[in-house]
Amino acid sequence: MKKTLKKIALSICIISFMQISINAQNEMDALRFSEIDWQGTARFMGAGKAFGAVGAEFSALSTNPASIGLYKKIDITFTPLAISIFKNKSSYNGTTNLGQAVRGNIGNAGIVVPLPGISSTQWKKFPIAFGFNRINNFNNTFTIEGRNHGATIGSVFAAAAEGLHTKDIDFWKTEQWAAWESYLINPYNPMDSNCTSYYPAYLGKDMLHKTTVSQRGGIDEMLFSFGANFNDKLFFGLTMGIPFINYLEDRTFTETNDKKYYDTCAFRSLKMHDKLTVRATGINLKLGVIYQPFDFMRVGVAFHTPTFYGNMRDYLERKISFTGIDHKGVSFEKEESYTNTFNYSLTTPLRAMANVAFFIAKRAFISAEYEFADYRMASMYSEDYNFSNENRAIENKYAFSHIARIGAELSITQAFAVRAGYNYVSSPYKSKINDASKHYVSAGFGFKTAFLYGDLAYTYNTSNENYWMFDPEFVNTVKQKFITHRIIMTLGVKF
Repeated sequence: MKKTLKKIALSICIISFMQISINAQNEMDALRFSEIDWQGTARFMGAGKAFGAVGAEFSALSTNPASIGLYKKIDITFTPLAISIFKNKSSYNGTTNLGQAVRGNIGNAGIVVPLPGISSTQWKKFPIAFGFNRINNFNNTFTIEGRNHGATIGSVFAAAAEGLHTKDIDFWKTEQWAAWESYLINPYNPMDSNCTSYYPAYLGKDMLHKTTVSQRGGIDEMLFSFGANFNDKLFFGLTMGIPFINYLEDRTFTETNDKKYYDTCAFRSLKMHDKLTVRATGINLKLGVIYQPFDFMRVGVAFHTPTFYGNMRDYLERKISFTGIDHKGVSFEKEESYTNTFNYSLTTPLRAMANVAFFIAKRAFISAEYEFADYRMASMYSEDYNFSNENRAIENKYAFSHIARIGAELSITQAFAVRAGYNYVSSPYKSKINDASKHYVSAGFGFKTAFLYGDLAYTYNTSNENYWMFDPEFVNTVKQKFITHRIIMTLGVKF
């Protein structure tokens, strides 16, 4: 019975702390794993990712699969170098902190083989392809530090303890117990063992808050593509995508009574360290068509089914420690640590896009794309937990996201080309709940011989987003500006 009660208390604690921890299984995670940031070869990135109507580009098999229909030669491509340099700013209650880091990953790898068409017909080629593209990059880091303006995480602990008798809190030895024993929260009536109401002892006191967050991983999509070329005018493509989520977030939060509001029986500091690992494998289908009405123009459309992740696996490791001073004036420390594993399913929104490309004397192109996704369509499910609140929050918080891409390439010589591009991604949030719009500027160049080719690209990415160190009801917003510099290099052969 005691073990059962302790498990129940621990579950209450975990659910109550969703806003202050990186524990997953809420609407924020549905958005994180539904958003797409197309990546891949240096040519694709350098020309603004706008290859949906240009065709014959491996990374475009993840956007408009009909791109495969333009292939005339075997293509083997590999992007071994994709370096991200982060320079982020976080402003909390008037104090700004910088977060910097350098991370690397493999951008893509794949092979395309154009199979012969049907003789004596207008079916020219039936290309097939296999490989992977990175379709989202989670790598990031930031630091937040500043005075709390009277906010305290004790408000969250007090709310989580509400309704529990003090004798039960002491028996179950949960985080609420550690907060109570460390004088971060107090019962309204300490003489009553049946008291079930608590208040944050340091609400309104000037204390120091600090959070450091390190995020790693991405979504790498294995793809199997098939296409067809009809009379060099109409191109079809089908891609089956198998995305793999690999996400790791390491987060440390501290609240420190550094101005020493105490004599005896006082709270001194709290430190919470969370390590969250998420793994999942999904499946989706993508259909695309490109039509070339004139030699100088192509238009395309593509439709992506929702991605279904049937095995989202979250593993959280938490260690939380409190320090305080007891009634004898002696310092002490209370510590709790545990792990939590949870499995659930996630369905992401469908996507659709339209593409157009104009060609100039077979030496240059200008292309543009529009893509949209309705993040209200994301949903979560588990046999062990009713996600009705989270799914309702998805519908209430999120909206359509509009993505515009434009790119260009110019062949200076037969062997050397330069590229440039721009992307805009609108915020996926409703109204002014949050501003998470993104801007991408890119440039690059490439060379090619009869068989070999190499490309190099640079992208400059900026975005703004709000963040809360714990429950937004109790703490002020952190204003964040993310700046990412990326350098991508691709090598390949065509024959």
